[in-house]
Amino acid sequence: MKTKIPDAVLAAEESRRGLVKTTAIGGLAMASSALTLPFSRIAHAVDSAIPTKSDEKVIWSACTVNCGSRCPLRMHVVDGEIKYVETDNTGDDNYDGLH
Repeated sequence: MKTKIPDAVLAAEESRRGLVKTTAIGGLAMASSALTLPFSRIAHAVDSAIPTKSDEKVIWSACTVNCGSRCPLRMHVVDGEIKYVETDNTGDDNYDGLH
């Protein structure tokens, strides 16, 4: 059984620009199907990542970026490594009743 190609397909002229566009679109479609989004992965919590209070030490530091404010930061350190950073949450936000 022989398949017949329509005359319109055979008569269509293909330009170099059209070929490049078609090839680029096909390549992008193939490449995008190989990529995965970061949301598709499931993050699993590790019990050892949460330090016990006896292993954890809190050290004060400051943010020294270009604003010059030197905001106080609390560094939570376990085995000499900073595990996470918190802002200063030790007091209230009232400064002599001004705000």
